[in-house]
Amino acid sequence: MINAAGSLLTLSMEQGRAQRAAERSLRAAVLELLLAGEEERARAVLGRLGGRLPAAPVVVLAAGPDALDALEAVTFTALTGVPDVVALVPEQEAAEVALSADAPVGASLPTGYGTLRDALDQARRALEAALDTRRGPVVRFGELAGQGLLALLDPAAAHAFSTAVLAPLTAYGSRADLMESLRAYLESNGHWDAAAQRLGVHRHTLRYRMRRVAELLGRDLDDPGVRAELWLALEAAGRPPLRGRATPASRPGNSR
Repeated sequence: MINAAGSLLTLSMEQGRAQRAAERSLRAAVLELLLAGEEERARAVLGRLGGRLPAAPVVVLAAGPDALDALEAVTFTALTGVPDVVALVPEQEAAEVALSADAPVGASLPTGYGTLRDALDQARRALEAALDTRRGPVVRFGELAGQGLLALLDPAAAHAFSTAVLAPLTAYGSRADLMESLRAYLESNGHWDAAAQRLGVHRHTLRYRMRRVAELLGRDLDDPGVRAELWLALEAAGRPPLRGRATPASRPGNSR
């Protein structure tokens, strides 16, 4: 009797896992249809599960596999490649649902289903920031956009750009003074007195340093485009590139 009961329990658990796996596969297919612009077909497929998509506008949440159980219990959630988990949440519920994941989460700006692919890209970028230990656990794309262009660039590409642009300064003996002076000059919009005061040096000292910077870089610091590039390079220099994450297929023992 005990053996029979144990067998039935095992069978029930296996059937439950199989059903969850089938439902997750179907939701992944629904997400692909949505990203392809096939909203009506997606709704029809999801309806076979008795499910419904959240009413627009929605916020796209991106998270790792640890957030799957928590998110799929409260909203439409699908497993995908990178990131592992994507959830669609009504705008007014996004903050609460994201926190309930109890894991790093990236959140897009509110969107309609017609621009879902762009919103997913936003959520992925925000998740990259959330996985950076200096942030989190929930990062909204709007917070990144508010920091300007640098936050929208690929971290590794931005870091490589910074290294190349600033190489003449980092190879120079007094690089700390030159880098600090360049930053003060740029952040003071090229105003000598303000930059010199900020550094605590005489403006003639700053002018000498900036002439040296211009010589080493071979760039005209009066050019607005050059200033923009140098500011971007300095900002990226202070932000090491985020480490890459393994995709589900590359994780040992991952069967999804």
